[in-house]
Amino acid sequence: MKIAEYHSPVLFEESLRALLWNPNGVYADCTLGGGGHSEGILKRLEPAGHLHSFDRDPEAIAYARKRLAPFADRVTFHPVPFGRLADEVCANSLSGVLYDLGISSHQVDDDSRGFTFQGTNPVDLRMDSRAAFSAQDWMRTNSLDEMARAFKENADLDRAYKLSQNVQNVVSALSTPILPEHLKLAAEKTYPDRIRDINSILARIFQAIRMEVNGELDEIRTSMRAAVEALVKGGRLVVISYHSVEDRTVKLVCAEFEKNCICPPQSPVCLCGGNHQKLKKVFRKPILPTGEEIAKNPRARSAKLRVYEKV
Repeated sequence: MKIAEYHSPVLFEESLRALLWNPNGVYADCTLGGGGHSEGILKRLEPAGHLHSFDRDPEAIAYARKRLAPFADRVTFHPVPFGRLADEVCANSLSGVLYDLGISSHQVDDDSRGFTFQGTNPVDLRMDSRAAFSAQDWMRTNSLDEMARAFKENADLDRAYKLSQNVQNVVSALSTPILPEHLKLAAEKTYPDRIRDINSILARIFQAIRMEVNGELDEIRTSMRAAVEALVKGGRLVVISYHSVEDRTVKLVCAEFEKNCICPPQSPVCLCGGNHQKLKKVFRKPILPTGEEIAKNPRARSAKLRVYEKV
């Protein structure tokens, strides 16, 4: 596997500038992928600095071990979901935590992984190929209501219940694995008036199913809450998201820690004593990729970078 097969990280310089305020600190890259961000962090750290890199994908871990071999004494690999951050690092120990959310471009580009709606292999969508539960299982075992909820909440798809009915109708007639073409058929039946946009709709269908199969929103919530506890005072929480559902989740979790008062909204006076704020925004608005970056990498067009500091 060549390094070129992994795409360059989005908002690379912007994220590292925001993250690395202490070159002798201990950091966590919660989304290792091809190791681009991790390599950039390690190159900028002083010899006393250290990095914890997380990824549930064994292919990513194996690849990154080779890429980061020159820094072997300063990086610890964690081949687990980043939702287990609290089990892997100590509280008040990290100078910064980085998340580059969503799916790796390499996973999409490798048709054998079953991540792309343009592929010919069975739909899989497991970030950890060793996991027992795949997209095949999810589509064959979920109720119409649960499927519709996922399409609505994870991808903001309208006609979610009708889409779920069509997916189940197509799937129930199959005695063979579910292929991307089968989901395309269900999408075309649901949105006959939007055939020109069918690829965009399919991308969102795959996104919704992938997020359920991997429990992504729960992982984000669990991990980010743990990250706040793991950060030292002044530590940075840096998050890159790619669609509204991820970004909304990031904002809601961080908003929990931006509040000074945690009393119920209906409480007429503060009873908690205040002084509960743990995070503050470093930038009022998210940092967006430049036109130059988008021209080089169209996948960057929807990226948003949010930066918080522990207080």
